[in-house]
Amino acid sequence: MLAGITALVLAAALPGAFEAATSESPVPAAPVPRQLWVEVIDAAGDAAAAETGLRFEVVEAGRRYAARDLGTVGGAWRVVLYLDQLLADPLDFHNATLALADRARELTRVGTVEIVLAGREVRTALPPTRDTDALAQALAWLRLRQTAENEQQSLRRQLVRSLGLEFETGAGAGLVPAAEDPEETVAEVLAAMAQEATLLRDHRERLLSWAVERRAPGPQALFVVGSGFDADPADFYRSLLDQAGLADRAEELAAPEIVPSVDELGRVLSSYGWVALPFVPAVRGDLLLAGREEGPEGQEGRDQVEVIVQDGQLIDRTTVGIDPAKLLRRLRREKEPQARPVLLDPMTPLGLLAGSTGGELVTGQLQLKDLLERLLQRRRLVYRRESSGQAGWRRLEVVAALSEGAPERLTVRAPGWASSVTPEVVAAVRARRFFADEIDQGELPIAAAVQPLERPGSSRLVVQLDAPTPTRPGLSLRLTVGAADADDRLRVTHELRTPGSILSEEEFGVETLTLELELAGEPEGPVVVLVEELATGRWGAAFASAVASGGALAAADDAGALLLPAPRVIHLMSPRGAFAMGRTTLETVVSASRVARVDFLLDGELQAAVSVPPFSATLDLGPLPQPRRVEAVAYDPGGNELGRDYLILNEGSGNFGVWIVEPQLDRLGSGSRPLIGPVDVEAEVEPRRGEGIDRVEFFWKETLVATRFARPYRQRVLIPADSPKGFIRVVAYLEDGASSEDVVFVNSPGSSERLQVNLMEFYVVVSDRRGRPVKGLRKEDFRLSEAGEPQEIATFSDAGDLPLTVGLAIDSSASMFVKLPQVQFAAAEFIRGLSTRRDRAFVVGFGDEPRLARNTTSDLPRVIHALGGLQPDGRTAIWKAIVYSLVQLQGVPGKKALIVYSDGADEDPDFSFRTCLRFARKVGVPIYLIVSNNEIVRTEGRGLNVRSFLGRLQTLVDSVGGRLFLARVGEDLKAVYRQIEEELRSQYLLGYYSATRGGREWQPIKVEVHRSGLKA
Repeated sequence: MLAGITALVLAAALPGAFEAATSESPVPAAPVPRQLWVEVIDAAGDAAAAETGLRFEVVEAGRRYAARDLGTVGGAWRVVLYLDQLLADPLDFHNATLALADRARELTRVGTVEIVLAGREVRTALPPTRDTDALAQALAWLRLRQTAENEQQSLRRQLVRSLGLEFETGAGAGLVPAAEDPEETVAEVLAAMAQEATLLRDHRERLLSWAVERRAPGPQALFVVGSGFDADPADFYRSLLDQAGLADRAEELAAPEIVPSVDELGRVLSSYGWVALPFVPAVRGDLLLAGREEGPEGQEGRDQVEVIVQDGQLIDRTTVGIDPAKLLRRLRREKEPQARPVLLDPMTPLGLLAGSTGGELVTGQLQLKDLLERLLQRRRLVYRRESSGQAGWRRLEVVAALSEGAPERLTVRAPGWASSVTPEVVAAVRARRFFADEIDQGELPIAAAVQPLERPGSSRLVVQLDAPTPTRPGLSLRLTVGAADADDRLRVTHELRTPGSILSEEEFGVETLTLELELAGEPEGPVVVLVEELATGRWGAAFASAVASGGALAAADDAGALLLPAPRVIHLMSPRGAFAMGRTTLETVVSASRVARVDFLLDGELQAAVSVPPFSATLDLGPLPQPRRVEAVAYDPGGNELGRDYLILNEGSGNFGVWIVEPQLDRLGSGSRPLIGPVDVEAEVEPRRGEGIDRVEFFWKETLVATRFARPYRQRVLIPADSPKGFIRVVAYLEDGASSEDVVFVNSPGSSERLQVNLMEFYVVVSDRRGRPVKGLRKEDFRLSEAGEPQEIATFSDAGDLPLTVGLAIDSSASMFVKLPQVQFAAAEFIRGLSTRRDRAFVVGFGDEPRLARNTTSDLPRVIHALGGLQPDGRTAIWKAIVYSLVQLQGVPGKKALIVYSDGADEDPDFSFRTCLRFARKVGVPIYLIVSNNEIVRTEGRGLNVRSFLGRLQTLVDSVGGRLFLARVGEDLKAVYRQIEEELRSQYLLGYYSATRGGREWQPIKVEVHRSGLKA
């Protein structure tokens, strides 16, 4: 990706203009008070009582500061139960929820309690509460509805099995190697270790990012609930090779670099005020079956137990007295083979996290109860440090004594680390997460561009950011630059920039700061730039656009020629709801106080001008959810445009396109004045919903000018004076490799005109008297008319082998509770029959509201997975679901169809069938309805309570060339799906040029087949 990126060096591009800085360079920071929450322990190992004579000192980076004791924290804690679902055994997860539910009363005495589920994403399961019952109920619900998986352990066991190794039991048992190829074994071990390193990195990044983003003032207790993990994967994999008879190859396994490390994670938690309390419920078996130390009301549980704890670690747990059932279970376990543990030292990383933050590792219910009591007694200390201006880590230690000259020294459990600015590891994690999926771009609007220099092996990086407040004399910035190496690992470097190395100028109506740096190496892929104000912690991230050599800078050798995008002044919010139609309120967020007016445009026409904050407007989007472009333009008091934003409403999930919007048609040099020199080119890109944009390339004729990796897609293109005739081309690529392009001709006759054609194309299925699809017809067999007027068929083809986009709308209302599994299975079999390389599909589940369970994609296994995730709930909003599904298909090119399954249990009282019918006719996609209802089948649709409903269904499918299938509950649906697929593979594509120009009136189209017994 970036040649020599491991040796990436930032240096001044203009000698003498910048003052170089390192991570230890001084940065101005005013002395601020810092609070600590500490536990004082006496010589006997007990929590010291609140003594008025206690005297505290804080030692920070070797300097001593007197600390003021503000008394006990009491019940002022913010308690977070961070439930790890990726590095926790399912039994430990369930036992932890039960143990914490038993302590719900003690937890809510300590402070507000919130529950966070940490899986692939971190999400809140219970907002902060002091309601004991709500907490206990939430934990009970999580025990029943959620689970966890120790992915590190599973990965290791899977490798052991794949290598043909097995665990023995008994004394001296170990791994028994099978006869395997040594090279293949080493390769598998290396691959598994790399996969585990990625797993651990992602796991720590999620915790770090959540803790940094969700920090708050005041005491914070973070219960990290899991099973522990091995911090360094290399030790296990070396032992694996050793026991497999490949000890001489073990030295090839270098410890992978995992950022953040456990030590760095602990330091970050400490510096952000978290007290980490890892909780591992070390209980043999299911805690619900084994009994508990005591119930939630403080009464004894079903069993009397004895718990032995030494140095905070649970050593044993036994039942007092004889329990025959438990005795039988214990004897059975002793006879069963016991798997050899694959985690070597899972508790040590948790202990390191706890020690770095002044917390402790909790491994049992009694210890948990004691800890919660001691949290109430923690002391609140405050000290005012004289900032040394150092950006690195600073070691903390709190010293306590009973009185002046007292011989007894008390032990203090306190945070171990501090940092006056955001730690570099946090910036590195932010850069990597932004690089991976643009999760967060921060609050500082920045822009950057990279261009190769004439000197081989070097390039120039220009970074600009807004300065909405006047530049302070002591302003210092940290610049983080990252790019992927050959192994697709992001390598980052950090540099501090002091005021002397920051250029300030007025641009875009605000003060703009510019950094210009030289890179050692020429990027071959995207470069991430992250800038942070050290004094405030505000930061912003962006991809740097790659400007080709000899492109924009040929016109002028300055930073402005790179055309870094203007700051985003206005943001147009998406309206709520599945789709937008009728009178809809559009809201905006503006980031500049100079905004005096916002104009709202609908499909290019001005609809409203709003001069009063919060700058919202209600627009009439029409009676149907058709694609509409809404634009908001912000102006200052003088009428000058400050910025604009737009939305494409009702765009669906399958559309993808790119459009050149600047320069506009009337400024393409077709008149007497040619367009020469630097020209600002801007493109709009609409990806398919759920798909990411990989890059957008700008060309002059066939020469690549620049590549941008993030919005806004705008670039300056140089049109040479000696050869001004040509074309500007923009190509957009999605992450799955799909591409779309747009072209405008410049300085050519007629370049300001675009050819408008009205080619109408649609798909036709021809069936015989028995309803079977007929293939092999020719163009001459068809007759076509519009509004009674014969039309010449301009395009004709057998569309059977064309790629297909199919939508599956599955009724997942409450009445589907029993039927849903069979429906999911049949639909999954249909999807498996599609072509995995050409066809695409999406899934909509509907109860009270439709929900896009999986957006349009060619990744068909993901579609099948989404089908399995549907859960029955609510009523049957069938008309709204059909419209919502058709929205996903409108504008999608090629052959397409919608398959709807419902049990017909009830209709949609809140959404009009007439609206559904009108929209279906407008979109023109064949709809195949499968209704599984015993009463409808038994009465053949003649029952009074179903006759009108069935009539509406038949009218709907007849209007768009679909079919209605009726089935009994439990009937095998394979034959139905087979008929649908046969029809979809037997279509003909017909097209004609319509004489109708614009207008909103419907035009009836009639297709006939001039062969006896056939119907189109």
